[in-house]
Amino acid sequence: MFDAELSPGWMSQLDQEQLTDVVDFRFTDLPGRWGHVVHWAEVLRDKCEPPLVSIASTSLMGWGAVQNSELALRPHLETAFVDPFASERSTVLTCGIVDPRSGRPDAKDPRATLERAVEYLKASGIADTMLVGVELEFHVFEGIRFRQSAGQSSVAVDEGDPQSHRIAYAQHHYATAPSDWASSFRSGLLKTLRDVGVVPLHHQHEAGLGQHEISLRHGEAISAADAIQKAKYVVLNSVTRLGKTATFMPKPMAYRPGSGLHLNVSLWREGVPLFAGEQAAGLSEVGIWFLAGVLAHTRALNALLNPSTNGYKRIDGLFNPMLAAFYGTANRSAPIRVPFAGSPSEKRLEIRYADATANPYLALAAVLMAGLDGIERKLSPGVPYEADATRTMGSFDPRKRSPLSLCRTVEEAVVALDGDRTFLTRGEVFSEALVDAQLAELCRQARVSRGLPHPNEFPMFYGC
Repeated sequence: MFDAELSPGWMSQLDQEQLTDVVDFRFTDLPGRWGHVVHWAEVLRDKCEPPLVSIASTSLMGWGAVQNSELALRPHLETAFVDPFASERSTVLTCGIVDPRSGRPDAKDPRATLERAVEYLKASGIADTMLVGVELEFHVFEGIRFRQSAGQSSVAVDEGDPQSHRIAYAQHHYATAPSDWASSFRSGLLKTLRDVGVVPLHHQHEAGLGQHEISLRHGEAISAADAIQKAKYVVLNSVTRLGKTATFMPKPMAYRPGSGLHLNVSLWREGVPLFAGEQAAGLSEVGIWFLAGVLAHTRALNALLNPSTNGYKRIDGLFNPMLAAFYGTANRSAPIRVPFAGSPSEKRLEIRYADATANPYLALAAVLMAGLDGIERKLSPGVPYEADATRTMGSFDPRKRSPLSLCRTVEEAVVALDGDRTFLTRGEVFSEALVDAQLAELCRQARVSRGLPHPNEFPMFYGC
């Protein structure tokens, strides 16, 4: 911690009754996971300004070498909330990652990247706000055991949830009690989310056994990304308290529905929604162009919206695969949908192929930059496709691959992002160093997965 003292009052504003025991400084690393450093509150009360909290970049994936390893956390006081899971009174502050010498945001800081994207939007004159609503899907299991070693590769999932077996598999979606044992539990999740400053909308049982969804009210892009981080934290800790385990993995089980992170986005200017109009799917020209930009950069976006080898088992899996990049309205086989809107303020795009392994700050920044590129170039997305793509398009033939198909592997996503990064680096929103670090992480994942024998290979090839 750095002890620069300039003006009094930061802790008194944060904790007027001096009830806080510890201050939890949290940050998001490149893979999108929360990290933290916790300080005893008493030693912070005489500090005149919020401290810069020192961290070592060598412990963060994708950051600097050991000889240049100093970073610092700068807290955003407006993000404060009390941790509902801590035994002591812990006030949590979301932080940006900065250079401790200059105080400027680090070029790889995910939250600062989204901040730059929002500033780029405002400077464009097109809009001043991107609103984002979120739908988070996840699984809850009784337990899980997994092991990977030279002589063993195994996963054993205890699905539990015996009440759900009383109904047919396809009827899990929207199930009620007693088949849906977790309804009251999910209601409790919404209450906890409200306590930590997130505005929830609704919850439901999803299509898979033990699969659930919570939806969050739309907010400005940076607040929406903060809310995703809080929601994942609340879900994981709440489920752990039940003695169960939760996962946001896109595809934890074969032959079952995968879990996504649906992003509902819209642009606004001076409080006026910009996506409603008379064009295809009831969109305005701005909405059509934004949609076309997201479609045009789909394959590069895969590297940021689906940054895991597991994510492509959902995209190209055995259950409702996403075969091509197109859009529809009521069509839930479409990777991008334009849902029905009862008013102009509800008009939005629903990006359905993202998953929760994504860093939410980088994902939203990338979607915004892709959409702005479409607006600036006045791209056309064509007409909406309303047939069931999982039936009408048949099995995917790599010989007939379109530039507007989704990537099928993380290796494809690496090639796509490396060849289509210019829309991200405009205005220095994404630094070249950040894009390179993302590519290096995806290459590392692919290299590890390629080198491991898959259990499915043994029944197929052991007797050769």
